[in-house]
Amino acid sequence: MAHQSEGAKPLRVVRLSLQDSGHLPAPDIHPAVWLFILPYGRSPADSETGGAWFDRLHSFAGLLSDDSVLCLLTTPADAATTVMQLTDVLHFQLWVAVKLREPVANPGLLPGHHAALLILTKYTTSLRHNKTRIAYTYCPACDKTTKDYGGKKHTYHEYGTLMSDVWRDIDWAPDGETDQITDRLSEVFGRAPYTSLHVLDLTAVRSLRSTRSPVALLSDDNAGPSLQSSRLINGDSVALLSSIASNSIDFCFADPPYNIAKQYDAWDDTQDKREYFAWCDRWLDELARVLKPGRTCAVLNIPQWTARHFLSLKHRLTFQNWIVWEGLGLPVRKIMPAHYAILCCSKGPPRPLPGMTNTEQKTHLSSLKEWYCLRAACVKERRRLRLADRETISDLWWDIHRLKHNARRVDHPCQLPPALMRRLIALFTCEGESVLDPFNGAGTTSLCAEQLRRKFIGIELSETYHQLALSRHETLRQGEDPFAKATRNLQAKNSRVRRIGGIDYKVSKKVLQLEVRNIARHLGRLPTRAEVKRLSRYPIDYFDDYFIGWGEVCAAARTTGMTENRTADRSDTMQSRQPSLFD
Repeated sequence: MAHQSEGAKPLRVVRLSLQDSGHLPAPDIHPAVWLFILPYGRSPADSETGGAWFDRLHSFAGLLSDDSVLCLLTTPADAATTVMQLTDVLHFQLWVAVKLREPVANPGLLPGHHAALLILTKYTTSLRHNKTRIAYTYCPACDKTTKDYGGKKHTYHEYGTLMSDVWRDIDWAPDGETDQITDRLSEVFGRAPYTSLHVLDLTAVRSLRSTRSPVALLSDDNAGPSLQSSRLINGDSVALLSSIASNSIDFCFADPPYNIAKQYDAWDDTQDKREYFAWCDRWLDELARVLKPGRTCAVLNIPQWTARHFLSLKHRLTFQNWIVWEGLGLPVRKIMPAHYAILCCSKGPPRPLPGMTNTEQKTHLSSLKEWYCLRAACVKERRRLRLADRETISDLWWDIHRLKHNARRVDHPCQLPPALMRRLIALFTCEGESVLDPFNGAGTTSLCAEQLRRKFIGIELSETYHQLALSRHETLRQGEDPFAKATRNLQAKNSRVRRIGGIDYKVSKKVLQLEVRNIARHLGRLPTRAEVKRLSRYPIDYFDDYFIGWGEVCAAARTTGMTENRTADRSDTMQSRQPSLFD
């Protein structure tokens, strides 16, 4: 797929293949962008020369000039180990999930469908790069954009959406060419002070390529005692986990606070980083203890923190999968955060995944094929034509979306979509088995477990959230849907953006935003509030009351607007355009 990097001056690509990792080139004294392509096999840390390789990589990173960028393309497990080895010399910026051209078979486990592209810098400020848009994709059935943009088309760009940290529009075949990746990096970083992208191919270095041995699978004969009854518990998870018997839980799932200043009812989400990870290690230890042999523990977090969890768990559990959940968040930067990692590890050799072998689970374990839309009319027509628009899941999940509408939310700042939990529970457990969530919040995990006829333990620190979960379970037991739409007076927020509701709009927000676009075109720049008050046909109170801020007021004036219908094919001439006046 095409991309468009504004104002880019593509970097000169310099390629170098090495047969020996002991002879890494000396970095130039001038700022440059480097891409290391590592063998897509077992982590170098597990090979005999792993320690020596990390010493050499660490030395190389230390010699980079102050403005340089180092990118590493490798497996998720290798990336987790590598990024933690370089924290004292490089600054973590991005963990990009890059789709593999073909999923890598993993008998009894999820197929691997993505590589990790680490982007690290010598500088500690925000990543310096060109604003890059990815061209819209179109539904193979109705030929409209994959996403339904509804009444917000005027606030989007005619070319595409801002790039995220999940790249599915391009792909990579391990041991194959990397032109799609190098082309993108050469434009994303195609700006001063950079002139060159050095691509170092290390895939032929034997000392870094250890043979991947098949994962031994465990039979169910090794299962321990079973949980006898379900329960919700209010209290501190670390203290309460110690009361759960060892080797008694079939599936542990944790979606802890991320330490990113969320406003929880009874938790400080702004801890010192060392204290935060020391606390994480304590409950990770407990989850590993209570897990049955062969069963899975899954931990959800942002990629950088998940790498730290990986290092904590690798000495206790066996790595299974790094699932990428493409759960697009708020556009807080020019590269939109979409990559949420689910680290899956088993206690000893894993058993064959129930969801991959049990037909009872298939409802939750098929994915919408890439690029198909969810418009009701298109879905209905695909069903009428019996079009095959579903496929078996891999470890790259793009078809489960966040809860974006308040009618689907309850009073908790961080709610997972029930579709995500149903998929995880169906994948890793059978009916009658047990699910443990030490951060159960408003009860999404325990509710999904009950719906799927699993036993559960849900632990929650907050009395408020605990009572909410109890109430929702009672709703379920009365035969009602606890996830149904409802009108609620919500106080908790999942972002810092001001919530607006209950307004009787005299004029639609779209009309007002297009009004501001016309004013901007008249002025030749974005207008101030005073100028809108003077030049608009509508009272300034509408702009003050209907929008969360002046940025939203000017959303249409900052871009071109788009159409959901396919237009003429996009050519390379559309790439690397200069930014518009209002970008």
